[in-house]
Amino acid sequence: MIKRFYTWLRLRFLPEWARRQLMEENQRLVRQLVELQQENQRLESYIEGMQDGLRRQRRVIIYNQGEGVSR
Repeated sequence: MIKRFYTWLRLRFLPEWARRQLMEENQRLVRQLVELQQENQRLESYIEGMQDGLRRQRRVIIYNQGEGVSR
């Protein structure tokens, strides 16, 4: 419903040059959004890998006067 209203409003009241500019800007923003989503996904994968690596590190146990201290 809102999409139809938006389309009607755009076709009814915007001049051709403004419509064309609006559509080009929307396409540019959609491309930018896709690029940023891909970059975000890549960085989240990197973070997950780092977290997995840190979780799997070996623990070193140091005995100090009979008490075990984990580091």
